[in-house]
Amino acid sequence: MWLIWVIIGFAYLVNQRLVQFDPTHQLLNVPEQQLVAQVQQENNKLPRVYHLIDENCHCTSLLKEHREQINKIAIEDGFKVVDLDVSDSKIAPLIPATPAIVIVGENAQLLYVGPYATGLDCSADNSLFDVVLNNYRQGFAASTVIDDATGCYCSR
Repeated sequence: MWLIWVIIGFAYLVNQRLVQFDPTHQLLNVPEQQLVAQVQQENNKLPRVYHLIDENCHCTSLLKEHREQINKIAIEDGFKVVDLDVSDSKIAPLIPATPAIVIVGENAQLLYVGPYATGLDCSADNSLFDVVLNNYRQGFAASTVIDDATGCYCSR
């Protein structure tokens, strides 16, 4: 009986922490150029990786290692890295949840927008945008918008 209660309690906690990144598909309705224009207002040198964070979101603290790994790769690939607190930014209404990331290429094209990863800890093991950076490195610049992901996110 004790084991059953432990399993039920664990399942409850996991379900409370795993949330949908964009349940209303808000990101699919935002024009790419509007999104790029909003993040470029913060700083206009390209290419850039924008970390969209909310310090009040408990999931932000789980990203330290993953963000460091992203920053290292991005800087090696010639990207400038910018941290944006969405609570102080005009991009906030466009982003359905945090933590999120936006990658803008050299020619102001949107390369990626969405969550860092999926899963309880949003770790590099479940990263969603590594393929985007690898493709960009090889000369491909297709935009990727991820709205259908489940993980540790704080809805906005």
